[in-house]
Amino acid sequence: MRLTTGIKFMIFFMITSRVNSFVGITWGRQQSQQFIPSMVVDLLLQNQIPALRLMTSASDIIQTFSGTNISMHIALNNRNIDVINTSSLAYAWVNTYVKEPIRKGVKIVELMVGLEPFSNTLLKDRVNYGVLRVMPHVREALEAMDLRNILTTTSHGIDVFNIKKVPSETEFREDIKGMMLESLKLFNKSGSPFVLNMFPLRIVRDILNYPIEFTYFDNMSNLTITDGNATYTNGVELIIDCVASTITNAGYPSMKIMIGEVGWPTDGYPFTNIENAQRFYKGLLKFIASEKGTPLRPGPIDMFLHSLCDENLFKVTAGPFQRHWGIYDADGNPKYKIDFSLQDRNEYPTEAKGIVKMPRRWCTFNGDKSNMELVRKNYNLACDKGDCTPLELGASCGELSEDSKISYAFNEYFQRMRQNSLTCGFDGLGKITTRDPSSGNCGFSVEILSFQDVIPYGTTIQLKV
Repeated sequence: MRLTTGIKFMIFFMITSRVNSFVGITWGRQQSQQFIPSMVVDLLLQNQIPALRLMTSASDIIQTFSGTNISMHIALNNRNIDVINTSSLAYAWVNTYVKEPIRKGVKIVELMVGLEPFSNTLLKDRVNYGVLRVMPHVREALEAMDLRNILTTTSHGIDVFNIKKVPSETEFREDIKGMMLESLKLFNKSGSPFVLNMFPLRIVRDILNYPIEFTYFDNMSNLTITDGNATYTNGVELIIDCVASTITNAGYPSMKIMIGEVGWPTDGYPFTNIENAQRFYKGLLKFIASEKGTPLRPGPIDMFLHSLCDENLFKVTAGPFQRHWGIYDADGNPKYKIDFSLQDRNEYPTEAKGIVKMPRRWCTFNGDKSNMELVRKNYNLACDKGDCTPLELGASCGELSEDSKISYAFNEYFQRMRQNSLTCGFDGLGKITTRDPSSGNCGFSVEILSFQDVIPYGTTIQLKV
């Protein structure tokens, strides 16, 4: 994407005019069909989003942001950490994935070494204690290349803590306490923040066992939590201070806390819908704009909303909600009103430009139940390849009739296969229709045209030293 000098200046002024707290956004790319990077650049600029946290370090994606002044927070993911096992390999990685994009005009400000590597619940298959070995190598390489201003940290989920009802009683999980203290030492040495990923609804509902209303900033319940001199009327401030109390007790009272992911899914979990997501974000963004902070961490707090769009290929480990974090649908339309500019405007964000949908046709079940074993086999086949998480109990399509659920599954597979007519066969049980079978809050998808090949999550990088 070419930008004139005038446009670059306008972008620079627009993004750097916010000198205190900011709201960024995350972009995960585990979708069958994806926004191309230039579309994402346009979305961020149009919506005045100054920072992007990428779950990848792919050079072809990162270089698209050259000349935009968007702050890039990139990741060295858990599976690739094992590759960087020497100083020379760390140097080669930093040279390829950090220094070279910076040379081409990309504003990389932070390197996330590991994504929730010590988690023991949400991401069971990604536990990786190697970050403590790799981070010093990466830090050394950055400083050798005169890139010492780039922060190096890692993200942590709330499950690294034994979180309690009040912040003052919260502490690190005992089995990883030593590693967390070592992590804090590394963060402090480079001036990097402690990055927390949080799902407030789940924490409030399932861990703290507080009423759902306590999740919202406009809490309409009578619940108020008092801890010493601190008073809490919402879950987000309480959760942040659980972290603040723990790292203060560990000897780092001034360490910055950054929220690497915070969001509200729109499907796949109790109380997850468009209306509740809009309500949560409205209160959250007003909180960020106020820059009042929390009782234990007054002042600006930087946050990354999670996430830009749904990820229908995300490996579900904790629940179907993990595929439905997106503020945008796959077709580039925003799901609800949200004002990234922090001005509390009651309007939808800008739509993605350049999205082209496939023809309006769907694959549905023809209703033949004479051989239910055959029906079940094809249903399972369709769900194995398509995303059937909306059919879960309590999800947006969970109340469909049995026939409609089969149709939903067939259509998911059909759309995933780029509407190839042969993929609506299902042993004679499928039929193609131009009549939209969507019902109520359950939408039957029509895929966008594929602009970019999907690189499976965890693809191991190859380095030459």
